[in-house]
Amino acid sequence: MNIPTIAAVITAAGSSTRFAKGIDYNVKKEYLPLDGHSVLYMATKPFYEIPTLKAVIVTCPEGCEDETAVALDDLMDIGAVPLLIVKGGNTRKESVKAALEALQEMPEMPEFVAIHDGARPYLNKSLVISTLASATIAGGAVPVLPATDAIRRIGPDGLFSETIPKKGLVNVQTPQIFRTEEIIDAYRRFPLPDADDDLEVHLAAGYRSTFSVGSRENIKITYADDIPNAKQKAEEYIKAREEGRKSAKASRRMRELLMKGDAE
Repeated sequence: MNIPTIAAVITAAGSSTRFAKGIDYNVKKEYLPLDGHSVLYMATKPFYEIPTLKAVIVTCPEGCEDETAVALDDLMDIGAVPLLIVKGGNTRKESVKAALEALQEMPEMPEFVAIHDGARPYLNKSLVISTLASATIAGGAVPVLPATDAIRRIGPDGLFSETIPKKGLVNVQTPQIFRTEEIIDAYRRFPLPDADDDLEVHLAAGYRSTFSVGSRENIKITYADDIPNAKQKAEEYIKAREEGRKSAKASRRMRELLMKGDAE
């Protein structure tokens, strides 16, 4: 099939609160090393295997632009595909909206946009392609897996009140892929700050979405146990980060002294 043009939005502006509690360090999970690269790098890299990729936009917390660039490593040097780092908002939805606004500033918008969690490092090219193929049929598509655990509702009194049949229920993953004009319009008319995901916003605007078959490997890093030796890796990362900051500070001071000497 002819592969439509696509942009990737990688969300990495969250606070990683649940993850940080498990290691007692205030560090973003997306920046930690995993299999030789950062979690964020691994979540972003598969999109570069799509030949029609036109842009990558990564959201991050305010003040974390440099750390994000370091985490993306050599992806920052692939000049053929623009890579933008955009300050996110207080919620995931605000971050996605900021990314979509940045996308609209580009000279030529791609036909589709894939929105992917920066904490899902085990994505592969095949899942991106199959989800994009499904999106070309309906306008939007998300990878899903059938719900396998029993689902119960707990009432306000703290007691089980209802059994929910799991037939037809699915667990939703990312990347969620939509026609660019549709998801931009959906976020403009239905921002829904409390929406669970981008699919909910897309559906609220009256657009159609279907599914692709997800992958059990495509897990989201949420808790410290999701990364082997997370506490040790966090300690090593913080140490390297502080050493990098000291080195950068020393370099700035040296430049200031040299400039002062030139002026005299």
